[in-house]
Amino acid sequence: MNMNDLSGKLAVITGGSSGIGFSTAQLLAKRGARILLVARNEQKLMEAKILLETQSQYPVTTLSLDISQPEQLPMLTLAVEKLAPCADIIVNSAGIVSLGLLGDTPLDEWERLYSLNVRGLVGVLQALTPAMEAQSKKDIQARHIVNVASVAGLIGVPGLSAYSATKGAVVLLSESLRAELSVYNIGVSAICPATVKTPISETLQFFGRMDNAKSQRFLAKSFAQADLTPQDVARATINAMAKNKGQVVLGRDGKMINLIKRFSPQFMSNILSKRAVVY
Repeated sequence: MNMNDLSGKLAVITGGSSGIGFSTAQLLAKRGARILLVARNEQKLMEAKILLETQSQYPVTTLSLDISQPEQLPMLTLAVEKLAPCADIIVNSAGIVSLGLLGDTPLDEWERLYSLNVRGLVGVLQALTPAMEAQSKKDIQARHIVNVASVAGLIGVPGLSAYSATKGAVVLLSESLRAELSVYNIGVSAICPATVKTPISETLQFFGRMDNAKSQRFLAKSFAQADLTPQDVARATINAMAKNKGQVVLGRDGKMINLIKRFSPQFMSNILSKRAVVY
């Protein structure tokens, strides 16, 4: 996809009011794309809109909805129909995370993570890809979908089983979708960053034996020392779209861990086992 000239192209970005989603929206706007920001918090959406419109040649459209609620998704379809025949770019950036051992994490929390990280993402794609496919038959233009996953979707880290399960689903979903949509000239990329300095760290929930000051200090330190910023992930996202990369792993630790797992799964298993703690 030609990322140097996106004039008039419509980019739909979930989780677009902050973090990775907002940073990606900034880069797309600077390249001429029309932006539709989707998030739950109306105030944050309006703040993002005001800032983006200083960088965009088009008015920025916002839509406040919860993608984890299927009954709200027709609003997204209608919003896109008012702007263009279809979305040209979709960036699925909305996501939540929590920490807890398997036995300590309530099923309700598994459902909360799954409903946004997986089912919500799937709902967005089911709402928007039919129009993309139909338009592709008419104009054969390149379009692209980006699903923001995580290194935790490639490696199962102790204490992150619920989150890792959802992001692992996003990775494999992206792989399947990439093959399905290739016939319509629609690319699909899974972006898998290690720890990123984003507002998601402010809403982390801890469960059971991991809900203690030591775990909280460790996570706070991890986010503070993260070598990735939302801007880094946004730039990598733009590059992935330009080169139609299927999967991108980001961050020094993320790249190293991914390589170790690929070439020595047993060694990776040993490393992870050493991180487990008897509570």
